[in-house]
Order: sequence, then C-alpha cells, then structure tokens
Amino acid sequence: MDQNKIKWLLSALKISIIVTGIILVIIINIISDGKESYMEGELNYGGYLDLLSYIIFTAAIACSLAAVGFGVYSFRMKLVNDFKSQLGTLAGISVFGIIGLASYFILADGAVLNAYEVSGVSVSESESIFAGGSIIYVYLLFLVAAASIVWAEVSSIFK
Repeated sequence: MDQNKIKWLLSALKISIIVTGIILVIIINIISDGKESYMEGELNYGGYLDLLSYIIFTAAIACSLAAVGFGVYSFRMKLVNDFKSQLGTLAGISVFGIIGLASYFILADGAVLNAYEVSGVSVSESESIFAGGSIIYVYLLFLVAAASIVWAEVSSIFK
C-alpha cells in the first residue's frame, strides 16, 4: 500500500474516532441530569459511557504500542551501534519503572471510601490500590517531567 493511501486511511480513522466521541459526549450530556444517582445514570447512559471508554482505551493502547514499538526499534538500532550514547535512555527507563513500582507498592492505599459502598458500587481493596497507585504514578511522572524541564532550562542559561 502506498504512502498516500495509508495516510488517508489513518486520517479517516482519526476523524471517525473524533466524530464518534463528540456524538457520544453530546448524547450523554443531553440524557444526563445532575440530580440523578449513580444507578440512575448507569441505567440512562451507562452503555454510551462504556462505548466511549472502550474507544478511549483502544486508542490509548494503539498509541502506546506504536510509541513503544517505534521507540524500541530505534533504541535497539542505536544500542547496537553506540551503547554509551544510550545510557541516559536506560537511566530514564529505570527511573520510570522505579517510580511505577514505588507508586503501586509503597504509596498506594487500599482503603475503600464509604461513598462507594453507599451508592451500591463494590470496590475491592486491590482495585483501590491499582487505581490509587495509577493516579499517584501519573502525578509523580508530572512532577518529574516538570522538574526535568525546569532543570534543562536553568542549566541551559549557565552553558
């Protein structure tokens, strides 16, 4: 398949995902009511939310696989040719993994809020740890990214 067809197909896929997401959000906003309970909301528009979540998860997984795949391919090629130039990348990947492990095993809390139980949602301790660890992981990655940007900008002033 030539480049123009691939580019056109990917653009059409991107536009269809965007349009579908916009339509689902509009439908959910029209149907929803701020005074309804969780269970009423689930009955009224839960299927639309599920479909929207599946679209988001599928797109996120596809983007993640593409980014990791291209990154691994590029890294492998450079690693073979010049190992020393890739030590910074290896250190970054290690920090990324250490932050993930620390956020899940050390910082995450397994407490389940009473509000979930009152509304009829059953949340296990492992689900709470996974969700809390994931949120903490994103926060820590944001802090590390912000600190590295500030460090890069400040150190470039003195060079």
